[in-house]
Amino acid sequence: MFVITFLCCVMFAGLTEGSTTGSAKCDYGTYQHEGNTCCLCPKGNRVVSDCTITDDSKCERCGPDSYLDHPNNENQCKACQVCDHNANMEVKERCSLYSNTICKCQKNHYCEKGEQCRTCYPCDKCENKEVETECTETNNTVCRDAKNTRLHGVIAAAVLVPIIIISIISIVFYVWKRKKSRKHEKCPEMPEEVEPLKKDVDLNPYLPEIADHLSWKMMKRVARSSGMTNASIENHECNHPNDAKEQTNGLLQEWYQKQGLYEAYPALIRTLRAIKERTAADKIMEIVEGNHRLKARP
Repeated sequence: MFVITFLCCVMFAGLTEGSTTGSAKCDYGTYQHEGNTCCLCPKGNRVVSDCTITDDSKCERCGPDSYLDHPNNENQCKACQVCDHNANMEVKERCSLYSNTICKCQKNHYCEKGEQCRTCYPCDKCENKEVETECTETNNTVCRDAKNTRLHGVIAAAVLVPIIIISIISIVFYVWKRKKSRKHEKCPEMPEEVEPLKKDVDLNPYLPEIADHLSWKMMKRVARSSGMTNASIENHECNHPNDAKEQTNGLLQEWYQKQGLYEAYPALIRTLRAIKERTAADKIMEIVEGNHRLKARP
């Protein structure tokens, strides 16, 4: 008798505490109601009746223009928001069983509160001004004074135009000067010789001494005037970096070989005179003519 009484008490206690209603499995969570553990209704549904010891909770879909956006134990669904046309709003996303209406501002209206907005305001019109930033759904138009803009443009033009003109003139003058300089070097004017030059002189024995009286810059001008390419000239710079004397001597040797045995001497003197290096020309004449006369004596 005692055992039967104990078992009855345990069964009664278990029923009053409750676990989930009946044998139901709660897919969306649970809630407590009058000592019973009840299943939540899925979103889009409301609770019609709470669970009991013997019965499960009963759920019902929300009606038109209402919603519930999460599992719940609510007895009433929430009313869908209405986008108030008088507040310059319109529907962005329609209400469903599972989500509320999302409103937005009508065209040419804005509200800085985003989805929390309840009233939209007309975008400013930039009358007698220029639009700096167009109006958007969340930001008003930004205007700027057109007079100031034009004034800034005039000032900028007044400063830039003379600079541009001066730059163009400088570039044109530089190009013209370069062309004139190259033409002069390639085709130097050959002035009349002050005195006749010997025609049977071979410069080869005098080249080292002649090189001592020619600078690298002067030798480059002589080479260019004779038609030698920049590549040939630059080759001597690479062969003897930082040694102008060796550069000059090497280029003079190559120039001599291109002129011919008895043509090099008169060509060198004529070219030096043409590029206005008369001092160097006279010094070379002294070297060549003096040594030649000494060799010619019996």
